Amino acid sequence: MNFLSRVWLVLTDPEGATYDLYNTPQIGDAFLIVSTYAILWGINSALSAMMMTDTMSMAFIGFFASALIVYLTWAFLTIAFRVFSAALGGKGELPNTVGFVGLAAAPLILTALLSIFVTLTHMLLFKDDQSEVFTWMRLGLSLIGMVWGWPGILCYFGLKNSERLDSTKALIIVVVMFFVFATIEVFGSGLVSIE
Repeated sequence: MNFLSRVWLVLTDPEGATYDLYNTPQIGDAFLIVSTYAILWGINSALSAMMMTDTMSMAFIGFFASALIVYLTWAFLTIAFRVFSAALGGKGELPNTVGFVGLAAAPLILTALLSIFVTLTHMLLFKDDQSEVFTWMRLGLSLIGMVWGWPGILCYFGLKNSERLDSTKALIIVVVMFFVFATIEVFGSGLVSIE
């Protein structure tokens, strides 16, 4: 199966895309998906930094910092899912987890593209708009990506098929991880604060 076919299968049929990951972890495809997401997310961050500061140096920093954060998130999720699944009786190994977590970044490619569109629209057409509409839109896209990809539905199927974990245990791990990441995302957006 070629790379684009795998991405399409991951997006449209998560069960079918992950059923064989126990025997063939697909680390190459996972790396390409995460790298594509890292580049797109870096571009979005560079555009946001340029919009806020009007300097190219901050755009470069934003690009590289965001790309690095994507790879670090992949590593963190891989370790967390591996530790939790091993504790709950998962039969997979680290390459299995690396593979399914990487493949689960496929929806984030789409949400990153949409975020770039939102950022460009804000930057070019509504630069003087001080409302938080565009921030809410980006937060919504991030949450959709989290539900669908990291650490959501695709990670559930990855845990179930790649780690050979019971459906209930896989669901518990994904729900806990989702709420942790969603809380960080919501409070990190600056739209919600604890007072």
